[in-house]
Amino acid sequence: MSSYVLRTFIPVVVSFMIAVITGPAIINELRKLKAGQTERKEGLASHQKKTGTPTMGGIIFLLPLLVVGLFYAPTHKEVIPVLILTFGFGFLGFLDDFIKVVKKDNLGLRAWQKFLGQFVVSMAFAFYIESCTDLSLAMRVPFTDIMLDFGFWNIPIMFFIAIGTANGTNFTDGVDGLCASVTAVIAGFFGVAAIAYGSDGAQVVSCVMLGALLGYLVYNVYPGKVMMGDTGSLAIGGFVTGIAYVLQMPIFIAIVGFIYMFEVISVMLQVSYFKLTNGKRIFRMAPIHHHFEKGGWSETKVVNVFTTVTILLCLLAYIGL
Repeated sequence: MSSYVLRTFIPVVVSFMIAVITGPAIINELRKLKAGQTERKEGLASHQKKTGTPTMGGIIFLLPLLVVGLFYAPTHKEVIPVLILTFGFGFLGFLDDFIKVVKKDNLGLRAWQKFLGQFVVSMAFAFYIESCTDLSLAMRVPFTDIMLDFGFWNIPIMFFIAIGTANGTNFTDGVDGLCASVTAVIAGFFGVAAIAYGSDGAQVVSCVMLGALLGYLVYNVYPGKVMMGDTGSLAIGGFVTGIAYVLQMPIFIAIVGFIYMFEVISVMLQVSYFKLTNGKRIFRMAPIHHHFEKGGWSETKVVNVFTTVTILLCLLAYIGL
């Protein structure tokens, strides 16, 4: 069996099967914990029926990522740093979800606690990259042969990118299947990029995440039986940042992760404009996917359109490799 199959087909299939097989048991345990979603009363009327749907479902795709990822880690140097950032951010999301839905504290982790936790995890990632691998935090510039290396400033820049990406994935998780579908495409793109750059480890971990997300979507497509919660959305932010950095491609996140950025910017614009105009709004509702829902789009249409846009942008980014 060729090494290409071992690094591509098998990780996708195995992680997919683990997610599909363990999904029902995980959902059942979340129900026992009474880890149900709570929808805002001022939110969309069509989303009120989601109240009580188990959240923290990101465990479904994180489990195969951990199991299969650790299997490949001893022989693929790029796997461990991606897992550090993914599971570090995912653990913070899990704590936030647990406090909110199990302990019934609506505030969850305080902002300073999240920030501090993300800082510590990001520093651990940067330390591992710089001290335990021959990788670096330098960045490829799309459509050129230029590499940007800011020396010490690579670390704060990395932290800023990690926080921004995690916020983007968090806001994108608001419609059944949206965040997972968009991220599955992005994971596929980074898998292709890894092949182009000859990075076996990045290829493996991208394929593992792709398969795991596809398995999770079996339970999350509309109408979703489970939601990923901050456990999943923050972990996805960590994964996208981590895989981009081991390939020295964080700038590419601005292209392939445009939907994440679009979601964050829509919230920032909405909040700022609301404050400046004493209550007026730019969008019907933010994040932006709710704007389209308010305009009559179904959740399925939102997912299809946003995922299609991501596919097109990934094709554009591939040209820029």
